[in-house]
Amino acid sequence: MPSFGEKLKQEREKRKITLEQISVSTKIGTRMLQALEEDKFNQLPGGIFNKGFVRAYARCIGIDEDQTVSEYLQASGDAPPVPTEIAPREDAAREAAERITRIEASNSGPVRQLPWGVFAAVLLVVALALSFWNHRREETARQSVPPRSAAPTAAPDSARVSVSVNDRTANSSAASPAGSQKSMAEAEATTPAAAQDEFQVVVHTREESWISATVDGKAGSSETLDPDANRTFRGLREIIVKVGNAGGVDLRFNGKKIDFSGESGEVKTITFGPRGILPNASQPPTTP
Repeated sequence: MPSFGEKLKQEREKRKITLEQISVSTKIGTRMLQALEEDKFNQLPGGIFNKGFVRAYARCIGIDEDQTVSEYLQASGDAPPVPTEIAPREDAAREAAERITRIEASNSGPVRQLPWGVFAAVLLVVALALSFWNHRREETARQSVPPRSAAPTAAPDSARVSVSVNDRTANSSAASPAGSQKSMAEAEATTPAAAQDEFQVVVHTREESWISATVDGKAGSSETLDPDANRTFRGLREIIVKVGNAGGVDLRFNGKKIDFSGESGEVKTITFGPRGILPNASQPPTTP
């Protein structure tokens, strides 16, 4: 004759219902359901919860709930002793069954013991993740904030090129020498101060012209400038300036105007060193 648990299992398998399906429907862990089918009642919480498990199991697979609970009490040895003189009244038995049903409905499922070990491990992982995220955020913030004060440094072979462009104004004349000198003076005034041992060359266009410059061996891109535009170049060893309209361009070296002679449309190349135009460049000297 099959045991109580074996009978439950047979009824379940007859209806092709899995333990996982019963667990989802009744909110009872599969470990508890398997303990019922294996008659391992000592692994259950005990008391009213065990009867609640049995009743929910029977309801899920569609067998008589009261009969199944009664068979469980007999199999587990939890059946109350029957008085020899006075048998329990039918109304009292019905009332007790209804009380159990109300308790099971209010609990909406058996109470399972909290896995404290797993809970503590999850909390530890969350704390470590928050700590790592906060550390990364602080590192990113420190890297994104530039230093408050830093001394200007430059490698010997690096080229410093500062460019400033003055927009053409309506009341300025591109061919006016006074306007050109004023534009170049404004360009030098708005240019940041040169570092020690640097020299600068300012190119001012009175007419449209293309220019290119090579600073300390590093070539820059060529560009075409509108009239009344400025370009400022800084270097340590050598600046080579090439202009495509020599007659419409003015040059200054460290604030001093170069007596630059050239014709309209003429292409000229001028090489500057720390002391001015280099000796091998056949160009006139600088004048105040």
